[in-house]
Amino acid sequence: MAVSFFYLAIVFVFLAVFVVICYRLLEFMKKSETAPRLTRRSIPVSASAALAAEPDEDSPSRSVWNYDVFLSFRGTDVRKYFVSHLYEALKSEGIEPFHDDRELQKGDYIWKGLDEAMIGSLHAIVVISKGYATSRWCLEELSVMIDLVEKKRLQLIPIFYEIDPSDLKRRSGCFYEALKNHELRYDLDTVDRWRTALSEVGNISGWDSKSRKEDSELIQVIVQDLSDRLSSQSSGGTDGLVGMSYHKKVMESFLSMDSGDVRMVGVWGMGGRGKTTIAKYVFEEFSSQFDARCLLENVKGDFKLYGESHLRKKIMSGIFPKSPLNARCISPDAMKRRLRGKKVLLVLDDVDDIQQLRALAGSCEWFGPGSRVIITTRDKRVLDEHDVPHIYEVKPLRTTQALQLFSEHAFKMNHPPEGFRELSLDVVEQLGGLPLALRVIGASLYRREIAFWEDKLFILKNSLDKSISLALRVSYDALDEHEKIVFLYVAACFDGEYRDQATNILDPFVISSRPNLVTLMEKSLISMTRDTRLWVHDLLQDMAKDIICEGKKEKPWKRKMLWKFLDVKSLFTENMGTEDIEVESILLNMAGETELNINPAAFKRMFNLKFLKIRNNNTVGGSKVHMVNDLDYLPPLRYLRWEAYTLKSLPYLFQTEHLVELNLPYSSVETLWSGTQDLRSLRHMDLSRCRHLINIPDLSKAKSLESLCLSNCESLVELHSSLWHLDKLVKLWMANCTKLKNLPCNIYLKSLQSLSLDGCTSIEDFPFVSDNIEMLGLMGTSIEVVPTWIDRLSRLRLLRLSKCKRLKNLPDTIGSLESLRTLWLGCCPNVTVFPVLGNGIVKLGLKGTSIEEVPSTIGDKLNLMYLCLSDCQRLKNLPHTLSNLKNLKLLYLRGCTNITERPHVAGDIRRLDLYGTSIENYGPLSEEEALELRNRDIDFLKAFVTRHVRRYKKNRKSR
Repeated sequence: MAVSFFYLAIVFVFLAVFVVICYRLLEFMKKSETAPRLTRRSIPVSASAALAAEPDEDSPSRSVWNYDVFLSFRGTDVRKYFVSHLYEALKSEGIEPFHDDRELQKGDYIWKGLDEAMIGSLHAIVVISKGYATSRWCLEELSVMIDLVEKKRLQLIPIFYEIDPSDLKRRSGCFYEALKNHELRYDLDTVDRWRTALSEVGNISGWDSKSRKEDSELIQVIVQDLSDRLSSQSSGGTDGLVGMSYHKKVMESFLSMDSGDVRMVGVWGMGGRGKTTIAKYVFEEFSSQFDARCLLENVKGDFKLYGESHLRKKIMSGIFPKSPLNARCISPDAMKRRLRGKKVLLVLDDVDDIQQLRALAGSCEWFGPGSRVIITTRDKRVLDEHDVPHIYEVKPLRTTQALQLFSEHAFKMNHPPEGFRELSLDVVEQLGGLPLALRVIGASLYRREIAFWEDKLFILKNSLDKSISLALRVSYDALDEHEKIVFLYVAACFDGEYRDQATNILDPFVISSRPNLVTLMEKSLISMTRDTRLWVHDLLQDMAKDIICEGKKEKPWKRKMLWKFLDVKSLFTENMGTEDIEVESILLNMAGETELNINPAAFKRMFNLKFLKIRNNNTVGGSKVHMVNDLDYLPPLRYLRWEAYTLKSLPYLFQTEHLVELNLPYSSVETLWSGTQDLRSLRHMDLSRCRHLINIPDLSKAKSLESLCLSNCESLVELHSSLWHLDKLVKLWMANCTKLKNLPCNIYLKSLQSLSLDGCTSIEDFPFVSDNIEMLGLMGTSIEVVPTWIDRLSRLRLLRLSKCKRLKNLPDTIGSLESLRTLWLGCCPNVTVFPVLGNGIVKLGLKGTSIEEVPSTIGDKLNLMYLCLSDCQRLKNLPHTLSNLKNLKLLYLRGCTNITERPHVAGDIRRLDLYGTSIENYGPLSEEEALELRNRDIDFLKAFVTRHVRRYKKNRKSR
C-alpha cells in the first residue's frame, strides 16, 4: 500500500512539472508570435503618426479626399453578397468607395494601403457582422477609424448586419467571446483598445439590417443617405473653404467650448470677406455638441420684411421643431423662459442694427449654460453696443489663399496652369483678397482665351474705382442682354423665392429664363439652395440696385424697378406732368412705415407694370395703404401680391390673361370679380384670411392653376363648381373655413396631391379624392366614418384625423396603404381599437383615444420612430413585441393610468415618458439600463423642477 502511494506521488509530481514546462513554452511562443506582428502592424502608431503629420492649414490637400467612403467589413461574412452589391450601388451613384480587394494594387504593403485609404476618406461604412470582432485586421481598422472620428477627420456610419447593436455597447454575445479569445493571443492593452472601439461604434447611430426585409432595400437607403450627406457637404453654403482651418482655430479660441458659461462671439468685417461662410462652417463643425441649434440667415433683410416676432418664431421652430407653441406670437420674455434651460448654438447672420440683437438675443441670461451665440455683421458698433466681448475681425485672404480660391473657380483646380500663373496673380492682386470677388471673377474667366483675360485685367487696373463693386460690375457687363435682365430681376425681386415661381413670372421678359438662371449660377452671380430657393449675395443685390438707378436717381418713374417707400410714394402722389411711367416692378415693404395714400389714376399711366408686391401692410387698425378714389383699373400684371387690400373686389378693368400669381391675403374682398375672366396663365392663388370672402369666382378658364389657398376664409360657404374640373391643381388648402359644407361627391381632381380641410367643422363626409393624394388633413372635422375604399389611395403618406370627436374606428383596409408614413388620431374619444396599419408607418399619434390594447403585431412595424399613447386611460400594458422596434425613438405613455409594467423597448430609444402611469417597479435592470432610463426623462424632470421652483417663488412674492 505504501509502495502504491509512493508511485502515485511520483506520477503527480511529474505531471505538475510537465504542465509548468508546457505553460512556459506556450508563453514563449505567444510572445515570439505576437511581438513581431504588433511591431510590423503597429497600426495605432502609424495612424497617429499620419494624423500628427497633418498638412499645413492652408494646404489644398486638406480639403481633397481620395475616396468618398471607406468600406470596412469581415470578408467571410458579407463580402460575396452584401458588400459586393453595396460597392456597385455606390459606384453607380457616382460615389467613390474604397474596397481593399479592388483598390489595393498587387505588391502593395497591405496595412500601409489601408491606413492611407482611411485617412484619405471622408466617410467610413463599417459593416458589423457576427464574425467582425474575430478579425484583428477589422479591429485595428476600427480602432484607427474611431481615432479619426474623435479628431473630426472622418464620419463613421455603422451597419449592424444581423446582430443586436446593444451587444456592442455591452460587449456581450459573439463579441464577448471574440475578445476573450484575443486575450489569449495579444497583450491586454491592445485588446482593451479594440474593446473600447467596439463600444464606441455601438453608441453611433447607424443602420440595422433587421429593420429591412431585403438587403437590396437596405442598400438603397444607405446609398441615398450617403449621397445626401455628400450633397449637403458640397453644396451646403460652406464651399470655397480656403484658409478655413485658420478661421476655425481663431473661432475655437473665442468660443472656448470647454467653458460652461454663455458666450456671444461677433464675426466682423466688410462685405464679401466670407463672414457668412465662416459662421456656417463653425455651425456645422460644432452643432453636435449642443442640445439644440439654429442658423438664422439674412437677419437684416428678414427683420425689415417680416418683423421681430416672425424671426423669433423661426428661432424657436429650429430649436423646438415639434412644439405647438411656435405657432403663437412669441415675446422676448417667453423666448427667454423657454431657452434658459437649453444649451443652444445660435447663429445670427448679417445683423446691422442693435434692435435686432435686443429682440433676438437680448443678453446671455436668455440662454442655458454652455450656450454660444455667433453674430456676423459689417458694423462693429452694433457689437459694441450689445456688449459682445469677443469679436473676430475677418481680414482679406493672403495671396496664396486668394490664388487657390480664384483657381478653383477659374480653372476647376487649386492652382493656375502653365501660361496663366502671372495673369492670375495680377487679377488676384486687383481683387484685394475678397472671397466673393475671387469667386465671381474667377467663374467669369473659366475657359476664356488669354486675350479675354487681358481685357478684363486692363479694366480692373485702369479704373479709378478700386472697390469690390467694380470687380463685380465687370462680370455683370460681360453678360448678354437676357442674362442681365434675369440677374437684375432675381437680385431685386426674387431673392429667397423658389426657382419655378421666378421662371413662371420672368418668361415674358426673356424667351426662356431657366437657361439664363443656370448661366448665372455657373458665373457665381446667384446661388440656389437644396430646396430650389434662389439666393443672391447682398453685395450683388446692392450692385443690381445701383445699376437700376443709374442716371435716374432724381426720376424714379424712369426706373425699371422701385423698392424704396419714398420713391413709390412719389409715384402715386406727385404730379409728374405728362411723362410716361416706365416702371415695370414695384416692391413695397410697409414694415416700419406709417401709411400710404394712393391715387388710383396713376395706374392708368403704368403701361409697363408687370410686377406689384405690397407686403406687411396689415396692422391691428387695418391696412396702411389707402385709396383716395375708387380703383377702376389695373394694368395687365404678371404678378400681384397686395396684403390687406381694402376694397371689396378687384377693378372691373383688369386684364388677367397674363397673370401668373394672384395673392390677396388678409384682404377685405367679398368677391374677386363677376363673370368669367381669362386666367389662362394663372398658376397660384392665395386668398387666405380673407374673412369676408363669400365665394370664389368662376375658374373654368384657369386650366393651369396648381395651388389654391383659402385657409381661414370664415365666411366662405361653398365653392364654385368650376373648381372640380381643374386637372392641374396640386394643392388645395381650406383649413378653418368653418362654414364650408361638404364637398361634392363626384369630384375627381386627378393631379391633387395635398388637400387640407383641417378645422372645417361643418364637413361631415370623408371627401372623395383622387388616387394621387399624398397629404390629407381632416383634423377637427365632423366626419364619423373613414370609408373602406381608402385602400385605393395608394400614394397617401400623411393623414390627419386628430380632434375628430365623432370619428369611429378606422376600417381594416387602411392597412393596405404601404405608403402611409404618418397618422394622427389624437383626441378622438370614439376610437376604441388600435388601427390596422401597414409596415411603412413611421409616426403614429393616438393620444386621448379609448383604445384598450396594443396588438402584438406592433412588433412588425419596424420603421416606427414615434408613438404617442398619452392619456389613453383604458390602455393596458404594452406587448413584449415592442422590443422589436429598433427604430423607435420617442414613446409617450403619460397619463396612461392602467399601465403597470415597464414597456419592453429597444435600447436606442431617446425619450420614454412614463409620467402619470401606475408603474411601481421597473424590474431588474442592469446598471447601464438604469442610467439610460433615468436619462430618458431628464428633459421632463428639468422642466418639472423649473416650473415648480418658479411657482414657489411666485407664491412667496405674493405673501
